[in-house]
Amino acid sequence: MQAISNISSTSFTFLLARYMRGQIAESAWKKLMLAFDSEGVTSPERMAYARFMNEMLSERARQSLDIPVADEMTGLLKDTRA
Repeated sequence: MQAISNISSTSFTFLLARYMRGQIAESAWKKLMLAFDSEGVTSPERMAYARFMNEMLSERARQSLDIPVADEMTGLLKDTRA
């Protein structure tokens, strides 16, 4: 469990650092926070989403990134939970 915890905090730390460096726009950051705060999203799902977003940002040279809104994230999670 400790390894998962470290991955989680690292993923969230990287996202925050990207936001503070201006790599994530304010509007995108708000969408991320709404997704993380969505009702019914479990801690492991939040960790996976943070890792996924970091990977997406690492792979893209441009700063623009389409971030799923909370409802879209919930829909995606329903598919994976089935």
